[in-house]
Amino acid sequence: MMDLSRILIVDDEKPISTLLAQTFEQEGHEVANAYDGIDCMNKMATFRPDVVIMDIMMPKLDGVDTTRLIRRNRSYSDTIVVALSAKSDEETRRRMKDAGANLFMRKPFVIAKLLARVSHMLEIRSESH
Repeated sequence: MMDLSRILIVDDEKPISTLLAQTFEQEGHEVANAYDGIDCMNKMATFRPDVVIMDIMMPKLDGVDTTRLIRRNRSYSDTIVVALSAKSDEETRRRMKDAGANLFMRKPFVIAKLLARVSHMLEIRSESH
């Protein structure tokens, strides 16, 4: 079973953002939404998520740069970043990995697979503490 955690969904596509929020809420998690990288960084300090589900292609500040900002802040060193993107070429994957993403998943994604992977990462994180 997945540890109940705080999940921040960062995606400028509201239907995807809403679907993800509802899915994680149904699993019992506390969820917040951000719609671009700047919104994400503003919510990081107040919401303190365990997991950030990060779209890559967003206005204002993209997912790569936002992930870099998250990784530069020691307060968020344990935060799991899951990148989601329709753009899944090797260059994009490498840029997200180099920025500090823990996992990359291609859109469209299978929601059950996303839940399972997030659950697994949370279990590993809790075992290491």
